[in-house]
Amino acid sequence: MLVRVSTPDGSGTVVRLIIERVRRLLGWVVQRLIPDADPSAVLPFVLRWAKARAKALMRRRGLVRATMVACPQPGRIWTIEQDFTRPSPGEVLVQVEVSAVSPGTERAFFKRLPNARPTYPYFPGYSLAGQVAVAGRGSRFRPGDRVALAAPHASAAVVRESLVYPVPPEVSLEEAAFVQLGIIALQAVQKAQLRPGAPMVVLGQGLIGQFLVQLGAAHGAYPIISISRTSRRLAESLLRTAQQVIILERDGHGALDRLNAEVVFEATGSPDGLPAALRCTRMGGRVILAGSTRGTTQQADFGLLADKAVTIVGAHINSLSHADMVAQAQIFFHLLRHRRLDIASLISERVHPWEAEWFYRRLASKDDTTIGAVMCWDRLHQQQRVRRVSFLTPPDLTPFRHARMARWPLGRRLQPEGGSAQR
Repeated sequence: MLVRVSTPDGSGTVVRLIIERVRRLLGWVVQRLIPDADPSAVLPFVLRWAKARAKALMRRRGLVRATMVACPQPGRIWTIEQDFTRPSPGEVLVQVEVSAVSPGTERAFFKRLPNARPTYPYFPGYSLAGQVAVAGRGSRFRPGDRVALAAPHASAAVVRESLVYPVPPEVSLEEAAFVQLGIIALQAVQKAQLRPGAPMVVLGQGLIGQFLVQLGAAHGAYPIISISRTSRRLAESLLRTAQQVIILERDGHGALDRLNAEVVFEATGSPDGLPAALRCTRMGGRVILAGSTRGTTQQADFGLLADKAVTIVGAHINSLSHADMVAQAQIFFHLLRHRRLDIASLISERVHPWEAEWFYRRLASKDDTTIGAVMCWDRLHQQQRVRRVSFLTPPDLTPFRHARMARWPLGRRLQPEGGSAQR
């Protein structure tokens, strides 16, 4: 018996019983294919596979398969194949060469820190570059055009052409892959209203913090002071650009009270960042929140905030319009063309996509020293990067099969001939 559910206005809606039966059927199929797998973990990937086919049928388009990084649950990373609908008019299919890793954000989501708790499966990454492989009808792009865009770590992406930034020939795709992080840092600097010759402090020596130091120098700020708790991410480019580097473990927290800066950028991603920033700021100064704090700030001295008449400015990328992001991307590429930004010196790791889980586990460790990293999708075989598939091509369930194999007891030995297993 089918049960029809009505909305308050009396119109018919989807039959929930049919949806539930489809889910049960898919779960039954999964259990037959991979007996040891948890159907609730497999089902989201199967539904994505089915959704791509439904979308392709509605748009009368074919399907392509690409390799991408997926986080099925906290603390786990898979490299898995997923299907996409070929581009419709106004869309492009980009074959990705390299994707940039944002260590702070991706570490937070991998560890499921406060304010970083996604719905699983989660697909990390948001900044990459490559070449247009297929352009939809009427697109301003052509196959072979070099572009950058915001998308998860993957060997290919299908997006609206309005979300794609052309990359100038003087800029490498590895540099262009950092476009989203460049936009984050640029809009923070612009909101700070930096004056040439004004003192500037940057809290945090992660990727965004190091970008801010270089951008501050490009805007004429002086002196530029970089502050970090440890010296693990003390890059050579930072020592060349900043006039002073303070390491709190070495110099002590008392050094913060002597800075008296007009502009302070908080780019630590730590709840302790705002209290430290207030100590660095002079009367009437500005604190720019350029990082995404993972936790709740509870120790801020609001009396000090009021006494100093400090202005706090939020500078999250989500506050930008599409036109603003396009403009910031153009500025980012302009700075790269004229060598006002040095990204190459900040790349401390180049990762093969098959090494993704190993890399994320190391990224989450306490003593990790990664500043910037990239995933090199051009290391994959062409058939693994992007290829056409049919509607009957089954979903990639390889990681689940590998997970089943990993459940054999460690140290298991083969049965010797004519005897019992040795221990």
